[in-house]
Amino acid sequence: MMLYAIIASVACVTYIYLGILILVFGKDSSTQKSFAVLCAMLALWSFGCVGRNIVQTEQWASFFDRLYYTGSELFILAGIIFILFLSERQRVPLYRMLVLVIMLRIGIYQTANWGWNILARDFPSGPWFVSHQLLSAIESLLIPLIALVWGRKTTLHRERIQSRIIVISTIGGTIIGVLIDFLSGFKGHNPISCTIPVLWMVAVCYAIIRYGLMQFAPAYVNRELIKHMEKAVFMIDSAWNITDCNAAARSLIGQPENLRHTTPMEEVFLESKAIQRKVTALLAAGEHNFSHTGFLLASEGKTVPVVTSFSLISDSWGDRIGLLGFCLPKFDLNAFISRYHLSERQADILQHIVNGRTQLQTAEALFISLATVKTHTTSLYNRLGISSRSELYAMLRGESQEE
Repeated sequence: MMLYAIIASVACVTYIYLGILILVFGKDSSTQKSFAVLCAMLALWSFGCVGRNIVQTEQWASFFDRLYYTGSELFILAGIIFILFLSERQRVPLYRMLVLVIMLRIGIYQTANWGWNILARDFPSGPWFVSHQLLSAIESLLIPLIALVWGRKTTLHRERIQSRIIVISTIGGTIIGVLIDFLSGFKGHNPISCTIPVLWMVAVCYAIIRYGLMQFAPAYVNRELIKHMEKAVFMIDSAWNITDCNAAARSLIGQPENLRHTTPMEEVFLESKAIQRKVTALLAAGEHNFSHTGFLLASEGKTVPVVTSFSLISDSWGDRIGLLGFCLPKFDLNAFISRYHLSERQADILQHIVNGRTQLQTAEALFISLATVKTHTTSLYNRLGISSRSELYAMLRGESQEE
């Protein structure tokens, strides 16, 4: 009993530690959040196992029995949701229906579990326990099935390898877990299958470290890298979705907050199809950089003419995993400065605003105080007859359209 408790304790701590690591060091995405939930369910399952092998009183043993079977079923549900987010299949109607059916099944069994503790009382050969094991095993096989479909459809080598790792480790872990529960039960011991997913986690961790699992394209591009860039930067993944952008990019298109994680490229870049064709041609020619003059769709349906420098990002296997777009507004800044007779300092402030810098960043770049920057900014706005940065961008858009 104590040995089982120690093994389950190690498993519980491992799950909690891995979940925290993913949340702290991972990119803020739905996939990583779902993986953290998966770790939490595994920790709950293991905690129930620890309790049922330590406590002696019938009341507490019954409570930990219930907790154990709750964690065991919620772990499978969380695992299915995780693989759906990982493979970007969460919006497929069939999978959504399957998730609802599994939730209904879990609801029925957990009602029996918390109401009458039937699952524990039926262990190891009662109909409720046996059906729970069989249904849970079948449901857990949805994880490798979804991963297999994902691996067959993806064009990225690393994702094909990742899917194989998940398929093999999940099937192997499910078989081992079911056998261990039945064998331990017939020998008079409590089930301890909660420790088997540690092996599955080892496989997932290997995929994270070796193949960049859950590092959405552009892979290996840290958010902090673009956060402090002066130019507006958009990160675009292999499915032509904008996965991130910096403050300068948000200012350029008039978005006060960050874009959602999977904003389709065509919702921001009006010539996205032409850009995609250019990327395909570049890949065929073995090139990785090009420039494009076009328009961004800003807030309130307005457009911003920009010159964008694109850089293709490839992984170790030569697959395109992302695209970085560095945007600058397209207009003649010198002509604008001359037309409105701006002073040298006003022109400096204008240049930094155009580049998307905040007032604090401008102060640091020009080696002046923040108060001085605010004074010169107010002076610039008064000269132009405006009162805000958004009005300045609108004014510059008008200058570009006149050209």
